[in-house]
Amino acid sequence: MARGAATLVLALVAAICVVLYLIPVLEPVPAARVLVAALVIVGLVGAVGLWLRQTWGPWLALVALTFTATLACFAWTVAEASRTTIGLSALTLATAATIFVIGSKPSNSINVYQRALFATVLVFAGWVAVWGWLFPVQFGRALPVSAPPLHARFLGAMYLSGAVFMLLAVLARRWSDIRVVTAILAIWTGALGGVSILNLSAFDWTRGPTWFWFVAYIGFPLIACWIVWCQRNERDQAAGAPLRTPVRGILLVVGATGVALGVSLLVAPRFMVPLWPWAVSPLLAHIYSAPFLAYGVGCLYAAAQRTWPEARISVIGTFAFAAGVLTASWLHAGLFNMTLPSVWLWFGGFGLAGLALLAAVALQWARGGA
Repeated sequence: MARGAATLVLALVAAICVVLYLIPVLEPVPAARVLVAALVIVGLVGAVGLWLRQTWGPWLALVALTFTATLACFAWTVAEASRTTIGLSALTLATAATIFVIGSKPSNSINVYQRALFATVLVFAGWVAVWGWLFPVQFGRALPVSAPPLHARFLGAMYLSGAVFMLLAVLARRWSDIRVVTAILAIWTGALGGVSILNLSAFDWTRGPTWFWFVAYIGFPLIACWIVWCQRNERDQAAGAPLRTPVRGILLVVGATGVALGVSLLVAPRFMVPLWPWAVSPLLAHIYSAPFLAYGVGCLYAAAQRTWPEARISVIGTFAFAAGVLTASWLHAGLFNMTLPSVWLWFGGFGLAGLALLAAVALQWARGGA
């Protein structure tokens, strides 16, 4: 443990030095200068915390690593495959691996750092949801990607359900209550982060929302995955009503459907674009894949739990997604060609999923499992 902490401290300091070496490349963009300053402060404080074996040390190291990875992504767009950029990317990956090796002691309770993560994601998801629902025409001002009103409200529905997930996670008391939702967070944000990194040239790095986007979609999955990794041996089981067989069946069907749709959008976007019920680009298809994949895997994971409290958040959050998508689609019903089978599948599929998930909640309530 001590050797691992020392290695991580050296890696953080080395990453800071490499970033400072890249200042001539980063300096022209104001957001880059701000992030470099934040990296130096957070990285050095985190290194001190690791050296002193403080519980907050690894958490600050993860934040510093997020800033480093974001700066590395920007460096790739301006310096391409220079030796320094490649070295910074390799150092970032090695530092991440070291943090995972060091890990943290598992616990059956939710600590303040985990709640801080959920609260941060809640604010971010709520922010996007507000812009998507209330200001769809100006949606591109809040995010690095612009979208017509229907797309904006669809994304707003996604993020509104994400806010529901995170709010319930903040209010939860035990690890068993958030086991599934933490995995959902890791998959959703990780998929979006991966898609964004593969499309670096599609982003305008002179805009603040682009920097915020990459910090979020690198940091959120990194920290969520680290939590899942550290908690992998925690077998705490929540007290409460057992998960009923019909509810398990609903989760399996909804989960399998979500995974199939998410994988299709992720690996074959050009095949899915003409099948989508409204016009989308391959990049938007990639972005859409993340929540479908996360919700699908989350439902399958929830179906494997033993008690209702372990699955409750995922069921409620996924229902919020289905209800939000139907509402957004209804508000823009005039844009749908009702003669297309894909449109009927869209409305029918989300309608059935919403009713099934609502029935799952009702079945558990009937057994006193609320």
